[in-house]
Amino acid sequence: MNDQQRSAPAPATSEPCTKRFRTTDFPERDRLEAWREVIGRAVMRVEIDRISDRQYVSDLTLRGLPDLYMSSGTATGMAFRRPPALIDNDDLAMHISLRGGFYAHQREFCLGKGQAVLMTAGQTGRVSLVDESFLLFRIPLRVMSPMVGDLNAGLYRPIPKDTEALRLLINYADAIRQMSGLSEPNVRHLTALHIRDLIALALGATRDATELANGRGLRAARLRAIKVDIANNLGRPNLTIGEVALRQRVTPRYVQMLFEAEGTTFSEFVLNTRLLRAHRMLANPSLAGRSIISVALDAGFQDLSYFNRTFRRRFGDTPSGVRAAAASD
Repeated sequence: MNDQQRSAPAPATSEPCTKRFRTTDFPERDRLEAWREVIGRAVMRVEIDRISDRQYVSDLTLRGLPDLYMSSGTATGMAFRRPPALIDNDDLAMHISLRGGFYAHQREFCLGKGQAVLMTAGQTGRVSLVDESFLLFRIPLRVMSPMVGDLNAGLYRPIPKDTEALRLLINYADAIRQMSGLSEPNVRHLTALHIRDLIALALGATRDATELANGRGLRAARLRAIKVDIANNLGRPNLTIGEVALRQRVTPRYVQMLFEAEGTTFSEFVLNTRLLRAHRMLANPSLAGRSIISVALDAGFQDLSYFNRTFRRRFGDTPSGVRAAAASD
């Protein structure tokens, strides 16, 4: 491997970049050394040691965004060391434990589920991962410095799982993994901006950065979380703006304002989401045995005539017509 291959990727990319790495992609006899070389020294700029009494397995997906890298995956049986020889940048990394198993040796602390810690690539250190599912965001120091009052004070201090910005960041990252529009430069730019906003808020943003983030990244993440909440509870006939707001720890008026900014209302969004769910079910040949009233109820409709009327207005066809068309394809 030449010097160019060994160098760590600069955390700034204007082109779509998603790569998946798995230990099982390498021949078993070469697995440990290949993982050390490709993931450890070339990508992460660390030495990887095996924890002797643990299985050595990892599945890692790396997504490149402007001035940001997002990693997600699972790992067990691995310890990561950053010796002085591999320090070549001062990037910051926020590590979030989705399932416990992270231990920082120098500071002697573990991360529990939903907790996070800020680390730096500019210092030596050692961490162990044992049966952990994680998120990791890597950002240049020059990008985060203007947004956070005292970054040094936040290094290697566990961030509580009930931190609102951290909770929203985890939900937003989950949405990113399912997004299909990240190939568009403007979407990628906004996505990276929102992530940096949420990270700054979780760390303790400056007053100016907080004001910007509240109207930008925090707003986007809250709206995404609200939409996921609605989708998860769509079948409940009594789905109301009040109960969604209560679960999301905001006011009903704030929820309404978020939808108004998109040119719609809470009620319109819920109705459209229900109609889309019903249409998908009716167009699915494997669900042809389900009655139309059963589909309507599953989507959250209690009045069949109202369902039929709004469905036809939305799709220009009746529920039975959509089912028949799907069956004839």
